[in-house]
Amino acid sequence: MSKRACSVLRAALLERDRYLWDCAANRRPRTETMTTEKEEEEKRLEEKMKELENDSGFNQPMDTGVVIPTPDKNNKKNLVFDEERFEDTFLKCLICRETFDEDEKMPKMLPCHHTFCLDCLKQMFRVEGEFRRNLTSAFRSMPVAVKISCPTCREGLIASEAEILRLPNDHTVRELVAFVRCTGKPDVAYCKKHQMQPLNFFCEPCITPVCRDCTVIDHKEKNGHIVMNVEEALHKYVPVLDETLTEMESEEKTLHDKRMALEKASDNLEQIQKELGVQIRQTFDRIRDAIDERERELYTAAEHEIDKKRQEISDQLELALNREETFKSERMKLNTAKETKNIAAMFSNHQSAREALMEKVTVHGPSRAIRDFAVSFQFNSRQENNIRHYISNFGDVTFKNA
Repeated sequence: MSKRACSVLRAALLERDRYLWDCAANRRPRTETMTTEKEEEEKRLEEKMKELENDSGFNQPMDTGVVIPTPDKNNKKNLVFDEERFEDTFLKCLICRETFDEDEKMPKMLPCHHTFCLDCLKQMFRVEGEFRRNLTSAFRSMPVAVKISCPTCREGLIASEAEILRLPNDHTVRELVAFVRCTGKPDVAYCKKHQMQPLNFFCEPCITPVCRDCTVIDHKEKNGHIVMNVEEALHKYVPVLDETLTEMESEEKTLHDKRMALEKASDNLEQIQKELGVQIRQTFDRIRDAIDERERELYTAAEHEIDKKRQEISDQLELALNREETFKSERMKLNTAKETKNIAAMFSNHQSAREALMEKVTVHGPSRAIRDFAVSFQFNSRQENNIRHYISNFGDVTFKNA
């Protein structure tokens, strides 16, 4: 940064400090104490100015077109200004409203000295070229050079894409971007009560970060407030935090070990439940198989006896039907011969009928064994109750606690 820029920054900081002091002084009675505090504040300002002059990060030589100071968090100065408005006005492209950078958003200066990013200028070139190509059939491809107008002043520029790439960089904007990047804006917290004042101090009794205005207005040392620099507070309390973090890590490790043990115990319970379920199911499956087997045996025995009696009855029934059909046929033949008074047929049919009657075929009716046959399921009710009781108390699940 040039000496002139450093001088401007120093003057701005000094003027700001004086303004804040005057504002604070107007709220208090004009006493001798005020004069003493004002002298102390002026000494602080002089020390800050000396620190700013000795800051090597802002006095680097300009070897190239842009100076990019190396960020140093241990020796970083935060410039207090309206950063949002400053960025919108100087550090953002007026077309796309994105912040300039060293790549596609490189700030390019037109001949009219208005600055836009390289990406937007290339977009303007492509849009204008496509418009010219669609306007007439003379351009079968993109024209080599087109006229683009400055969005701010409407001054025209005839240039090719290569000439747009060769437009001069706006080194002032690049320096401002580099400077704001080195001020550490993302790391700065500002006071909610006193706007645009960074919280560079820490009030120990109140346990809260404060700004410079707070130290002279709301957190005075004479009122019992112990104010220290943020770096001093960090140096003092970081070891305490480290000790707390160590204890928390130890406790967290203990809890982690316990959690893993509980998860393992839960998995063991799941496995025990599965194995127990398999054992119970297999045991009662065997009992059910034995009961089903006994049921099949009893059913088979009953079916065998009943089939035997059914076959006996069926045989006698078939014999009775055959004899009945024979007698019916012979009777009909004999009646026909009699009605027709056919002497020859009467004698032949009579002879056949007598032979059927003389045939010794015995058809038995239902025997006493068949008439009195009955099947019933005999089961001792006391045995049934005993089995039910035995099954209801069959097996047990025992628990063993360590």
